[in-house]
Amino acid sequence: MFKLSLIALFFALTSADFGVVQMFGYVDISVFECYIQKDISLVASTVWDQAAGPLYIFEDSYTQAKTAGIPNYDAIIKINDVSKPEDICGETVNALPADFNGTVWITFYTLWNRAFEERTDYLDSVIKTCQQHGLKMGIYSFQKQWLQIFDDWWATSETIQSLPLFYADHDEKASFDKFQIARFGNWTAPTMKEFSGKTWGFCNSAVNGLVFF
Repeated sequence: MFKLSLIALFFALTSADFGVVQMFGYVDISVFECYIQKDISLVASTVWDQAAGPLYIFEDSYTQAKTAGIPNYDAIIKINDVSKPEDICGETVNALPADFNGTVWITFYTLWNRAFEERTDYLDSVIKTCQQHGLKMGIYSFQKQWLQIFDDWWATSETIQSLPLFYADHDEKASFDKFQIARFGNWTAPTMKEFSGKTWGFCNSAVNGLVFF
């Protein structure tokens, strides 16, 4: 209850833009209508997952959100280095609605097979392949996860570095003020921040995170 009250206070006292990261599964239009009432202007949900493949239910929730009036809807793909980049990107495109024009954020499982020094090359390949399919790409991660995967907080490449960063820092603060402490990968400024983790009962739904941008 305290956490929900704190979140409500953020929304009431700031003029920032807020969003939610949805859990898997279909979301009813009534939930999105509640988001509109709470000035939520962005929703992101998973469209492709290494463990599950393409999630075609994404299109149903996207349609409900747009009908309710949500202006921005982004997609998330969660990868490790098992699948071929063409499979990831091709299946993602097939699962996205025809009129989708949001960002596709890449996030990660931490168990990878390749040596550390080969991992940025693989991520490069996924990014470039998805861009060739016409997708706008971004990175969705956090400092500890980046270190676990790449063995270096500052591991990056020109391709990776060129993407917008959506980072997680669950400090319950809807601001970028602490980014210099939480930064990684040599990004100098983020695009979005997940400032709160799993939240139950928000608009009678469960969300993976609350977002400030």
